[in-house]
Amino acid sequence: MLKSVKQLLIGSGKSIAKAFRWMRSVPSRVFNVNFSHNTGKKLLSVALALLFWLFVMDQVDPEITRVFENVPVQLINLQELDQNNLKIMNQHDYLVNVEVMGRRNNVLNMTSSSIYLWADMRTVRSGNNNVYINRTINSEAVNIKGIFPNEILISAERIVSVPKPVTITFTDKFSESFYQERMTISPEEIKVTGPESYVNSVSYLGASIAVGTLEDDLSREVTLLPYDSGGEVVNGVTLDLNYANVTISIGKIQNVQVNVDVDGVPMEGYRVVSVNIVPEQVVLTGPVDNIQNLTTITAEGITLNGDEDTSIIVEKDLILPEGVTLQSPVGPVQIEIEIEQIQSKEFVFNVIDLPIVNLNENFKVEILDMESPINVKVSDVESVITPLTKNDFQLDLNLSNVDKPGIYRLKVNFADLERFEEVVIEPVYVEVNVVEIEE
Repeated sequence: MLKSVKQLLIGSGKSIAKAFRWMRSVPSRVFNVNFSHNTGKKLLSVALALLFWLFVMDQVDPEITRVFENVPVQLINLQELDQNNLKIMNQHDYLVNVEVMGRRNNVLNMTSSSIYLWADMRTVRSGNNNVYINRTINSEAVNIKGIFPNEILISAERIVSVPKPVTITFTDKFSESFYQERMTISPEEIKVTGPESYVNSVSYLGASIAVGTLEDDLSREVTLLPYDSGGEVVNGVTLDLNYANVTISIGKIQNVQVNVDVDGVPMEGYRVVSVNIVPEQVVLTGPVDNIQNLTTITAEGITLNGDEDTSIIVEKDLILPEGVTLQSPVGPVQIEIEIEQIQSKEFVFNVIDLPIVNLNENFKVEILDMESPINVKVSDVESVITPLTKNDFQLDLNLSNVDKPGIYRLKVNFADLERFEEVVIEPVYVEVNVVEIEE
């Protein structure tokens, strides 16, 4: 050990002399005690070793290495990617570790900002690319020993533009009796631009509209988003146009009555009893403006020739207004015209049985010809005449206009006269004597 100390003293000159002068300034009793025991020698050895280590670090300045972690790598010549219609798909902050080597003081005094790393994008092509990391350091005394890793992985894709269809969806359902008649979208397609895999994943450009309260046509501008086939928004692409004009024509479902016009009359002595249509009602669909006020629809007309003496059945097509259709095809409607012969039936009433109505309470009535019968002849179609009986008629003598005693000629009243085709009453008048009741 003393030999080593001697060699260092010879080589260091004034520095060694300073070290010994400092040692001599330590109180001599400490050295006397330490040098007389093994323990003192050991302590002296440690102190001398520490002293010389400090000297070497300060004066000799050995060469060391140091690792800087997470040093950023700059990407240069990015404009080359644009010119080649390429886009980096995995772009992020690229960080690597850098090992430097140099004199201790220089290495310890430098920072990672003195290191500049870059990757040149001019060599990048579509697909996965391992791009070499270039390096430089802002120091003449420190060198870069290594970079870990020395390449970065760049994944690039070709930029494409592909037209995609515009699709409009409804967030709810049309209210009852309303539906979509038609819908127009302008434009129907819009170009989507972006990395090829992103663009290929776009299924349509969509927007949503609420239709639950619509009762009139709708025209609106909607904002579009790119969606994949699963209905998820696709990010990372751009649209040439991010909106579309949508026009929805609203249709209505309407239940209407079927009518038919019957002109002419059947054979003399016969009459049209009824007109039955099958079906009686149909369901129509069409634009709201064309259908909302419709309550009936007419079939093609029928003209009788004047020789019909029995019921007839004919088929006629419906006359549909413009733009209106049948919800379900029914074909021609079936029309039954019931024709019956006009018949007559006579009934005889006793004049004495005729009710007296509206007679003044101070008067009484005497029928002058009590034996005279009242003949009633009713004419109508067979289905009306056949079931008639005397109980179906109400005859009476009305004295509402009689205000004093005397002989009056009263008309026989027949209730519901309008029910029948023809009613003949014989005699029409009955003579009565109105007398005052004696107290």
